[in-house]
Amino acid sequence: MLDIGGWEFLVVAFVLVMVVGPKELPRMLRSFTGIMRHIRRMASEFTQSMTDLANDADVADLKKSLDSAKSGNLDDLANAIDPGGDVGNAVGDLASSVRDGATGDDLEDISKVAKTAGDQMASEANKPETLDEPTAQSGEAGKGAGKKQAAKAKS
Repeated sequence: MLDIGGWEFLVVAFVLVMVVGPKELPRMLRSFTGIMRHIRRMASEFTQSMTDLANDADVADLKKSLDSAKSGNLDDLANAIDPGGDVGNAVGDLASSVRDGATGDDLEDISKVAKTAGDQMASEANKPETLDEPTAQSGEAGKGAGKKQAAKAKS
């Protein structure tokens, strides 16, 4: 704050004693500290009120953005998140390169294979379940096992 050394402090004290006098010095110092305390309190209140104003303005902006998002207007929210539109442009470029390039063809082929496999799985799931018929190699033991499986399936 102030760069006052020991000698400077002694000179100021000596001048104060000479100007104010030893009788009035304590009362003058008390009034000086009271005034400084009052100035600091005012500065603190001013700083706090400015901080509150800034917070209220931020909260008001946030509330306005949320209200517009609730009403379905997402343009303001998108502009707040990506003001320059760089992210949107990058995603659009990526999507167009995937659609136009060989990657798009590969994705289309994968989609067709997945659809075919899904259709086959769905048709297999819709078929009624049949119990395995015993084979000629298993003989009577196989028939007994088949009956046991059929009994388990019924219960």
